[in-house]
Amino acid sequence: MKGLYYFAHPYTARDKDGNYVSEAEEANFQICNYRAGRLLMAGFNIYSPISHTHPIHRASPLLQTRQEHEMWYDLDLEFIAKTDFTGIILAPGWKASKGCVLEKQTFEDMGGKAILYYDDVVSHCNHPE
Repeated sequence: MKGLYYFAHPYTARDKDGNYVSEAEEANFQICNYRAGRLLMAGFNIYSPISHTHPIHRASPLLQTRQEHEMWYDLDLEFIAKTDFTGIILAPGWKASKGCVLEKQTFEDMGGKAILYYDDVVSHCNHPE
């Protein structure tokens, strides 16, 4: 548990026509924050990009109008490159998330970094779901 972990969580949601669904992204943000809190209570120091960037994303009319998402991938990858993370913790649903898959691959390419899974980590803590 020592060190700083990157918490990768699904965020982007699209409808059947490929349009972004902001209400679903808001729900993903709330779920992510809940899970981030559980990780903190379990003793993990984490950086949660969804928790830290969603408020900016939602507060900026220009970002909303442009439906900007790719910019966040660039920022997240910059954080990973510049920070000495101990590893990554992958939230449920990570396999269906373009961002989470990219982040996991980035950590694997770095070598020597822990790849952990949220469900495994929280199953060992004494705090109820």
